[in-house]
Amino acid sequence: MHQMVPDHSVLYCVGATKAGTSWLYRYLHDHTDCAVPAVKEAHYWDTFDPDMCAKQVTNFRVRLREMRNLKDEAEEAGRGWQVENAKRRINDMKRLIAVLEGDRAGDTRYLDWLTGRGTEPRLFADMTPNYATLPDEVLARMLDATPQSKVIFLIRDPLDRLWSHIRMQARRQRQTHEVYEKKANNILYRILNRGQETHILERGDYPNIIRKLRRLVPKDRLLVAFTENMVRHDGISHITSFLGISNQTPDVAAPVHEGPPVVMLDKLRPRALGLLNEHYDWVARNVGPLPDRWQENRARMIA
Repeated sequence: MHQMVPDHSVLYCVGATKAGTSWLYRYLHDHTDCAVPAVKEAHYWDTFDPDMCAKQVTNFRVRLREMRNLKDEAEEAGRGWQVENAKRRINDMKRLIAVLEGDRAGDTRYLDWLTGRGTEPRLFADMTPNYATLPDEVLARMLDATPQSKVIFLIRDPLDRLWSHIRMQARRQRQTHEVYEKKANNILYRILNRGQETHILERGDYPNIIRKLRRLVPKDRLLVAFTENMVRHDGISHITSFLGISNQTPDVAAPVHEGPPVVMLDKLRPRALGLLNEHYDWVARNVGPLPDRWQENRARMIA
């Protein structure tokens, strides 16, 4: 069995989707106390199903080709630092694909991929938002595999998170003849009126996800943090204290991967807020004081 190095811990950042996990990844990637893979989302714990594994490996192979193309372009342009960075990303991706396709008994190959990065770092990290939807037995296995692991669940204003997730979906699905703004609002319409794209809502179901995490993760190993507080100049200190790493000043612009702005149709906004009303109330009661942005959107529901 793989043995964790003493005094080292693993962070699982389990979401929420479009709630700042990329921002936190960038911060930890550049942190002197951390050894973070060049691949942000490992998707190890959510791909035990053969079909899910095959789909994820296919996606990773597409990204691997993109990385190789970027490396070739950097070599032609004489950008040596980009070449070295691309090589590191390519190597990490190739090893991860081998892990997903290989023997998962004991999870040792995954742990070697994640933590086999020297003995100096105090923290390793797998930042895969989809882990928030893991069934109880898989989440328990994940925690047992790394007894010193810690879990962070970032929560962003529910309406902002929902709209950001929808815009990401629209960018990924848009055909050349489709208008991006119209497609995003059409996705929201289908969510509100047809009960479609349910995975978008599931990824931001704060009450159910937090209840599950609190049931399965020891209290001292779980942090639920507001995205809006995290990205403030002094807001990262709460997270670094929880992780046991030094509090270094962020050098990451916020937000990351936000995508181009799109205006939500006025006729859809009130219904979207109504759909999320329970989340605002539950978080206020069970997590803590709501950041200003949450309070602004919440106030629209009672205006």
